[in-house]
Order: sequence, then C-alpha cells, then structure tokens
Amino acid sequence: MRGPIVIVVAVIGFAAPALAQTAPTPSAPAEIGNRANGKDYQPTPNEVVPREQSAGVLPNVAHQQAENKAVEQIDRDALKKVGQSTQSVPDMAKGQQ
Repeated sequence: MRGPIVIVVAVIGFAAPALAQTAPTPSAPAEIGNRANGKDYQPTPNEVVPREQSAGVLPNVAHQQAENKAVEQIDRDALKKVGQSTQSVPDMAKGQQ
C-alpha cells in the first residue's frame, strides 16, 4: 500500500521543478543603450571634451600620447602572443577618432 504512494510522491517531487522551469522568459529589448523617449543620452566627444576642460580633468597632450602609445604596444604584444597579425592595430600616435 505504501509503495504506490511513495511512487506518486516521487513523481510529483521530480515533476515540480521541471514544470517550474517552463515559465516563459521575457524577450530581449529591441535596443540596448543609453536611450529613452526616442533620444540618445550617450554624450558625444564634442560634449565631453569641453566639460572635461572646464573641470580641469582633461589629460594633457603629452600624457594622452604616452598612454595611447602604451595601449598600442599592449595590443601589438597581445596579438603577437597568440600568433595573430598586428595590422589591425590602429596607429594611436595619430590620436583617437
């Protein structure tokens, strides 16, 4: 008599988690980013640079060039380490676009 009850309890115990996982997941948003009300709220470089200058946090040209050169060298070293061509590394001496 206990056998069938144990089996029913076991089946319900294994079926409950499986049923709980079948809930529909929300779909991904059509657009991911800093947008709301149809407007793009991501600041452009033309908006950021004057604010950084007025706040005194814009790095000087020499510091920025040294940093760009270091990033370029890191990119080249990483690509060489995995046996890839370094032709895709942009020339950071020209500045960022």
